[in-house]
Amino acid sequence: MRRLDLDAAAKALTRDERAGAATAAATRRLDDGEAARALAGGEKGALGLHAVGRRADAYRTLEIERAASGECDERELVRDVLYACQGIDGEFIKFSPAQQAFALAPNVNVSAGRRNLIKCLTEVGWLFKKVSAALGDGRTAGVDVDDGDGSTRQAFRAAIQRELASYYKLIAVLEAQAQIPIVAYLERGDGAAKGGDSYLTLRRLFVWLADPLKMLRTLAVLVDATHGKRGGAALAAMYNYSQHGDPSSTALVRRVLSASATPYLGMVHRWTVSGELEDPLCEFFVSVDHSISDKDLWRRKYAFDEDMLPSFITREQGKTILRLGKSINFLRRCCDDSSWTPERADVLNAVEKAGGLDFENPDGLTTLISETAKRVDGTVRRVLFERFKLGEHCQALKRYLLLGQGDLHECLMDLMGPSLEQPANSLSVFKLSGMLEQAVRSSSAQSDSPDFLDRLRVRLMAHLNEEVGWDVFTLEYVVNQPLTTIFTEHAMSKYLRVFNFLWRLKRVEHSLCGTWQMMKPTVAHLLSSETAGGGTSGAALADMLRSCHSLRGEMHSFISNFQYYVMFEVLETSWVELEEKFAKHSDLDEIIAAHDVFLDAVVQKALLGSKSQLVLQTLYALFEVMMSFREVAADLFDMAADVVAKKAATRERIAEREKNKQWGTYVGEESNASDFIDKDEVAVAQSRLANLRDDYARALDGFLNLLPLQTHVDTQFLLFRLDFSEYYASKGVGPGDIAPQRVARGIQ
Repeated sequence: MRRLDLDAAAKALTRDERAGAATAAATRRLDDGEAARALAGGEKGALGLHAVGRRADAYRTLEIERAASGECDERELVRDVLYACQGIDGEFIKFSPAQQAFALAPNVNVSAGRRNLIKCLTEVGWLFKKVSAALGDGRTAGVDVDDGDGSTRQAFRAAIQRELASYYKLIAVLEAQAQIPIVAYLERGDGAAKGGDSYLTLRRLFVWLADPLKMLRTLAVLVDATHGKRGGAALAAMYNYSQHGDPSSTALVRRVLSASATPYLGMVHRWTVSGELEDPLCEFFVSVDHSISDKDLWRRKYAFDEDMLPSFITREQGKTILRLGKSINFLRRCCDDSSWTPERADVLNAVEKAGGLDFENPDGLTTLISETAKRVDGTVRRVLFERFKLGEHCQALKRYLLLGQGDLHECLMDLMGPSLEQPANSLSVFKLSGMLEQAVRSSSAQSDSPDFLDRLRVRLMAHLNEEVGWDVFTLEYVVNQPLTTIFTEHAMSKYLRVFNFLWRLKRVEHSLCGTWQMMKPTVAHLLSSETAGGGTSGAALADMLRSCHSLRGEMHSFISNFQYYVMFEVLETSWVELEEKFAKHSDLDEIIAAHDVFLDAVVQKALLGSKSQLVLQTLYALFEVMMSFREVAADLFDMAADVVAKKAATRERIAEREKNKQWGTYVGEESNASDFIDKDEVAVAQSRLANLRDDYARALDGFLNLLPLQTHVDTQFLLFRLDFSEYYASKGVGPGDIAPQRVARGIQ
């Protein structure tokens, strides 16, 4: 841009005249210079608005004075300031990368007042350069440029361009005014008519650029706040500056934010209504991992990125939006269901009635979420419970793996017992599966639907060579998609843990019941009466039989109370709560959470949790003692039965001789003879029974002492049930008075 002449008055002066005027100005008194400056002060000057002629003389005098002192012409400074406002270097004002600002050249002669004024004015240029760099059209040295290319960043740039449009117009007007020489304008006749306001000075330029400076400062703040951020993070950064005390700044930020949020809200709309996510630059608060299969769609494929959540969307709303999109993809990919599609029109109509989806209309987003949730969650619930029979599968798991089908597992015990006593390596899954089918046909489970029975399988867990079948046998229930979303591998492992625990408990009960078959009251009475006359050894054997019968009753009482606690107070109570939650909850997350809570409650209350490992080991030790009791009892009753058989044989021989009228007896044929009982065998049996009773007492005492240490309140009631009559406390077994006090506190 070529340099303009100073003004019409300066052109009229020749070089000699200028030199003479400069000499005269140098000798002029200071008062005359100050008067000239006062006259040039415009409408606030000494002569006021209508002294146009004298103001022109004053400006002419000032020009002569500046020329004499070598000071730079103001019109050239105005021109360079306008250049700087456009981010362009001028003749005297250039951008300094070191100072990160526009600065006057060192050799330019400018008064201190004008220098400070130029410094204030060129701040507009620095801000414009910073903002335009963010737009991608001001890439100059020393200015950081954000290379983000997402839809939110593009919308942000477009919004800033729209805000800068008025700034561009103002600069164009100011450049036009800068072409008018001040003195020539004041000397024209129309200058007085127009009030003398069209010419441009640095002071007038400062007034003109006050509002643009404020706007550019706000835009520069937004540029800095969003630097290096994308998508929701950039929107969140902008939203923080929308809460401002200055209404004009607040309005500017909200305009930019509203325009920048438009593509982001479009992503929210597509994800919420259609489950579609096109986010190559990861701007959305929902992220997807395409490497994960649809089997783990609900739990792992989609994730919530809170850093990308805009501040105008609450965390609860963000979680709901994530769930709605996942639900649509779950219906489409896992359930192969498209029944939700016709209901989209109703959602879109509701959003339109609410004013549309816009940043300035939060009701639109609320309506979108609520209407979509109502329809999508209803569809998911209907598909799971009606088409895929989620409730019936839960019932089947309860019957088969949680031993709710009691007669089925009794049949399994009877059929598989001999096979499971064998080493684990010798077992055949095919053979055991045949026994399972036979048990199903022999129990009431035969009336169950094949859809559920066919999913019940026999499984042998990993084992070592020395383990037997009881240690490795388990049942499993096979489920397919989409039910694997609820019945995950982790959840099924908990079912197997509970089944193995209940199966072991059932085995102990079955063993004690088998012992009872040998110890029927009539048989026990017969054995006691027959052996009581055998002297000291016979009395000892009879006493052992009574002691054995009493110990079995004590063990059976413990097992019965413990089994009642697990089956009713743990399983049934938790099951009722699960059914209530299933009836009340609507979305899939709540259904999954209810099922997980049910499993966790069963695991914790049944002493299978991580914090109950010590008491569980003690309980298993107690089970082992009970299992060994059957062998001891069987040997004892075999001994007694042998004595009875010997006595019966002797009586038959005596009766036969009496019939043949052969009188007299042989040695050992007296009915009260002690020869029928081996004293050493009685001593060994007494020792085994005494050791077994001591082992049982120690294991029971350890279990009862550890039980109050459990944190769950239901275990406190278990202790109360086991020692309801304070039998163990009176014998010094267990925690004594401590347990009733803890139970009482639990009740309160």
